[in-house]
Amino acid sequence: MADDNSFVSFVCVSCSQELEAPRDLIGQTVECPSCGARLVVMPPDDEQVANASSSQSQVDAMKSRTIRIELGDL
Repeated sequence: MADDNSFVSFVCVSCSQELEAPRDLIGQTVECPSCGARLVVMPPDDEQVANASSSQSQVDAMKSRTIRIELGDL
């Protein structure tokens, strides 16, 4: 399994599902596994980078709600 630093986190603009995708997919169009909406994987913005300093318990809680998009899912 890949290192979590090799993934970018983002939210589906259609259903607000939290998603993760490999950094290799930045700029590519993917399908939300929750609602099927097509969206472009964007690089993290400054706000997301600032929030990356969250406590481990906050990170663990977010991961329990996040769907990871793998390269094989395309």
